[in-house]
Amino acid sequence: MRIAVLKCFFFISIHIGWSQTWVKVSAGSNCSLGIKSDGTLWFWGRNNYGEYGDESFNESLVPIQIGTQENWTDIACGGIHVLALKSDSTIWSWGSNYWGQLGHGNITWIGAPHQIGTDHDWVQIESGGFHSAAIKSDGTLWMWGSNEFGQLGIGSNAQVLNPVQVDSNHNWYSISLGGNHSLGFREEGSELVLYAWGANYAGQLGLGHNADTYSPMSVLLPVGHEVHWKSISAGFAFSTAIAKDSTAWTWGSNNHGQLASGDNVDKNIVTQINFLSNWKNLIAGSECCYAQLYDGSTYSWGFNFSGMLSLGTTQTQFLPTPCSFTSTNFESLAPAKGASNGFQTFGFHAIAIASDQLSICSVGENCCGALGNGTMISNTTFECNVASLVSVEENQSLDLLVFPNPCLGKFTIEAPFESGQVIQLLDLNGRCVHTQMLINSGFSHSFEIDLIPGVYQIQLLNQEGEKLANRRLVVGYL
Repeated sequence: MRIAVLKCFFFISIHIGWSQTWVKVSAGSNCSLGIKSDGTLWFWGRNNYGEYGDESFNESLVPIQIGTQENWTDIACGGIHVLALKSDSTIWSWGSNYWGQLGHGNITWIGAPHQIGTDHDWVQIESGGFHSAAIKSDGTLWMWGSNEFGQLGIGSNAQVLNPVQVDSNHNWYSISLGGNHSLGFREEGSELVLYAWGANYAGQLGLGHNADTYSPMSVLLPVGHEVHWKSISAGFAFSTAIAKDSTAWTWGSNNHGQLASGDNVDKNIVTQINFLSNWKNLIAGSECCYAQLYDGSTYSWGFNFSGMLSLGTTQTQFLPTPCSFTSTNFESLAPAKGASNGFQTFGFHAIAIASDQLSICSVGENCCGALGNGTMISNTTFECNVASLVSVEENQSLDLLVFPNPCLGKFTIEAPFESGQVIQLLDLNGRCVHTQMLINSGFSHSFEIDLIPGVYQIQLLNQEGEKLANRRLVVGYL
């Protein structure tokens, strides 16, 4: 594995203050991406298919910026490809393209953001396992990529390499893509009508049978129920939805209890979750699900590989279970939907934006750095220690050199030091883990400290205790 270090030596300049906050995150199978409020785009994790977007296969254990542009507004990670939306309503894509999911008319891998077509009227994007979708400002739905099971909704299973319009309707409201199936809302009158199409081997289309469907079909409502829909979220081979009355519904694959029905029996009919009430959000992942209630509580259930349910364990759950947190709560959540590899799926981590929007929370599998916390150690509970120091604004007040960075606890700091200055090392909770007063003036000080892998902040203070400079230090695997 090659881990990207932006520079081996960092000449930096720092001042006290906060930079832009995080506004959007999305989780791919083994990587993660985020957008900050200044419109910059960031990446961390595995880069096997060019998801970093710098024409390389470099990887990173911490967030690193993609390019220099500041006009990104939305991001959607698929299994191994990425779609992004800019403020001028153009769509861009990069990563794996074996099934044409990048929408450029070919199946050539693309390692940097490339615009899809020339249109400037896209308003919504969504990525599935190996297919993609977008909605235009006129309410039309367009799809492209893998179509083996009819997941593009064009009436056939022909592969599509460029965006093609799905039916002739101009009332598409939202779209959610699973591994090989698709869900979408159309506005019909004053209601949102739920449609599904594509793979249906586990009943994930909610049509009462298990046959694949090549065109959008309205999902069957349970007998005796009149449901008015509010939101949808497609997992790899199952589906979820929330109704306006705050009831929660699931259907499809249930091999790991992802339908929250207390068993592992697949269901091809939309079924209400009778456990708990007052549901606010349902967010489907590869083979698990997260939910938030209106009282602020968060629950999870399903497959729990590497502890991605944030329960402190790795045990699969067949019913909604309260999540555990080691630090601040979060506002939004993005579990990896994953992609298939034969009969297996992969994508077993989740990321979220902390409630203060200054850091990112992460949990689950971390073999490739997808959690962004500077290590390759998996978490079994959400820890909001990602990129909080990335948000510290850095301006020139003193040149400071820190190397190597990342490190394994042994590093060197170079700067025009003066006697009486103090070097401090803080963890992400603001606790001082090391302090050293400089007895002599000089330009170099080396340290070898036994540190837990993670992200730290080096501070240089003058004799009056005023901060002269600070720098983020990553302690982890090189």
